[in-house]
Amino acid sequence: MDEVLNSTLLSAVRDRLDYLDALVGKADETSKSVLADTVITQMTGAWRELLAAHELDDRGRCRVCSPRRLFGRAACTVWRTAHRRLITDSAERPAAGRHHYRCRPGTF
Repeated sequence: MDEVLNSTLLSAVRDRLDYLDALVGKADETSKSVLADTVITQMTGAWRELLAAHELDDRGRCRVCSPRRLFGRAACTVWRTAHRRLITDSAERPAAGRHHYRCRPGTF
């Protein structure tokens, strides 16, 4: 039952994002303005909730992505993605590998 619920949830969210992408691409300026009035508030609220769930502790570790059993800091992909998409406005994925970028307090 959980698989069906999860599948439905994922599908609904992806469909909504696809719908919004299509609307932005095809809508006239008036429609985009109306869209901005409602959707921007929803999106900023969603980002705030997601980032709150991935809040860094006093050691700079994400409580979700860096369990206590790890001695080093695990990079929180949620904060990296937020910075990349909201601050640098880049769709490119950062390089991964042994020396990839790590989240630290104040430096995303």
